[in-house]
Amino acid sequence: MVAAAWEAVAGAVGIADGTSLLDLGCGDGAFCAFAARRGAIVHGLDVEPDAIAQALEAVPGADLRLGLMECLPWADASFDVVTAFNALQYALDTEVALLEAARVVRPDGRIAICKWGAPAENEFFSFLTSIGAGGVRGARLPVTDPVEAAIRSTRIEVIETGDVQAPIVMVDDVALEASLARAGIDVDADAIGAAARVPAAAAPYRRADGSYRFENRLRFWVLGTSR
Repeated sequence: MVAAAWEAVAGAVGIADGTSLLDLGCGDGAFCAFAARRGAIVHGLDVEPDAIAQALEAVPGADLRLGLMECLPWADASFDVVTAFNALQYALDTEVALLEAARVVRPDGRIAICKWGAPAENEFFSFLTSIGAGGVRGARLPVTDPVEAAIRSTRIEVIETGDVQAPIVMVDDVALEASLARAGIDVDADAIGAAARVPAAAAPYRRADGSYRFENRLRFWVLGTSR
């Protein structure tokens, strides 16, 4: 996630001095540290022990716990704000996770969800699909967004939505190959023929200086929990 998305979400939900905040899928704690610098009292949850260890280094003394989004280890109405950056869609049950977020938010609190926009609108995801990342080359991108589906199903009020431009830039071919390795594509081994396809598929995104730029967008939703 990019800092611009953090700023947009923080402004939309009013993260400030004294805000009690829970970040779901907190990862290495980067957003928790950002929120703490704005004066928030931060809490976090992640399913990975290594991530929690990193997050505790980023925000020493914060209340960061290991667990699942579908079963949050906090009491009802504990937080002013619950955030989830590129996390909620990976829950075992997105709808249950969203309902849990609503449970732990105080009356008139806010839930903020931010994730990459529709795959078809994000050039890097389209590029990965074209070379076979995550499945068969040319596979159709998913049509249904699990987050949007969960919001509709739970009928939690949408207060605000917004988009944040988030281009992905790789400085050269080495950086591009490294990004492919993180996506599970071994270009050197060419296990799925990626080495032969990458140059042609990446050509539209290559700039004159040899770098690559993929236009992408992040989308966020701010949900209300008045009850």
